[in-house]
Amino acid sequence: MNGSPTRMTRPRGSPSSARYRSNGLLVKRMRADIQAVVFDLDGTLLDRRRSFERFVRNQWERFANCLQTADQEHYVQTLIELDRDGYAPRKSLFAGVTERFRIPSGVAETLLDDYRAGFPNACVLFSDAAQTLSCLRTSGLKLGLITNGSIRMQNRKLQCLALSPLFDTILISDAEGISKPDRQIFHRALDRLHTNPAQAVFVGDHPEVDVAGARAAGMQAIWRRDPRVSRIVEADGVIEELADLLTWLGLERTGFSN
Repeated sequence: MNGSPTRMTRPRGSPSSARYRSNGLLVKRMRADIQAVVFDLDGTLLDRRRSFERFVRNQWERFANCLQTADQEHYVQTLIELDRDGYAPRKSLFAGVTERFRIPSGVAETLLDDYRAGFPNACVLFSDAAQTLSCLRTSGLKLGLITNGSIRMQNRKLQCLALSPLFDTILISDAEGISKPDRQIFHRALDRLHTNPAQAVFVGDHPEVDVAGARAAGMQAIWRRDPRVSRIVEADGVIEELADLLTWLGLERTGFSN
């Protein structure tokens, strides 16, 4: 007997084997019944980290005279840290960076106004986002989007990214009066898509706001894996790239370059 581990196999006719086959068929049937795919925006379709860093570097260059006490790289990395992927309050974000670098407090408001006006133009999609959405539409699936944020900012992002025409319904938390992970906003999206929760899947990058929220609403939830999250995330599927969603749904990945 050598030192290699032994893998136990179940007899084909055993009850456990039959149960596993049954579960596999159930999963395939559930995926075949999917009629709608609903997405999160920031961090899922929109490459927010790259977009924010792109904006902040440009902001430092444009306001270099006001930011002389801050080295560009230090300024960029500090703002990324304070930003917390967009979850930090915007006013405290720029107030915090001016305080840290001993920049006159009045500059914080100028930087905030610049962010509100210019960040949407700096936003970029993940490289496979547009093609993935196109494939989903071609397959006949309904598409929805639920995003937390202000009406003005999120609408401008959608406009700059030319995303709105790709969706059958778009819900912005500020306009709806509720936000993820409240199950009501998921149900509201499904009502507008004329789809029930069992026939829909939600795709998002945040374990609680997106994945747990969608599952609590009765939907299947796909986690776009965040490599910085080390804990176990309870999801119905995990994808590394958006195009992996097509494989999960059993669709062809057409039009993608190798």
